[in-house]
Amino acid sequence: MKTSLYHQKGITLLEVMIALVLSGIALLGVAAAELRSLQYATNSFNYTVSTIQANNAVERTWVNLCNLQQGNLAYDNAYSIANFTPQIGLYNVAVNPDPNAGGVFNNNLAITVTWADTRIGGGVNNDNTLNSVSINAAFPPIC
Repeated sequence: MKTSLYHQKGITLLEVMIALVLSGIALLGVAAAELRSLQYATNSFNYTVSTIQANNAVERTWVNLCNLQQGNLAYDNAYSIANFTPQIGLYNVAVNPDPNAGGVFNNNLAITVTWADTRIGGGVNNDNTLNSVSINAAFPPIC
């Protein structure tokens, strides 16, 4: 039986290099997916904390509701600082009606908590519309 001189018994260096390049590209894709996953997890965490911040503002209003409804407590800048200031500086709280602008408490509050996250864009114009939580609270007349 005649044996061929070109019978291969292993892989060539070229095949190894191609396999390494393809593996590297695949691993870079997995790393990019993992990074994006972490960015979304961070944004989800910020969303949860913002919801808690907004609910805290509503709960602090319940404590003073009788005094606000009867006019015994001024709905002003001091009230805003004491009750609507976020506990974590990363977040901003906006309230409507705004006590800082001379708003009058009317048993309806719209509380919006926003945060800046440049890694995850907002709307079409990257206006961070996804980076906000809004809660509307309607308080019954209890006093």
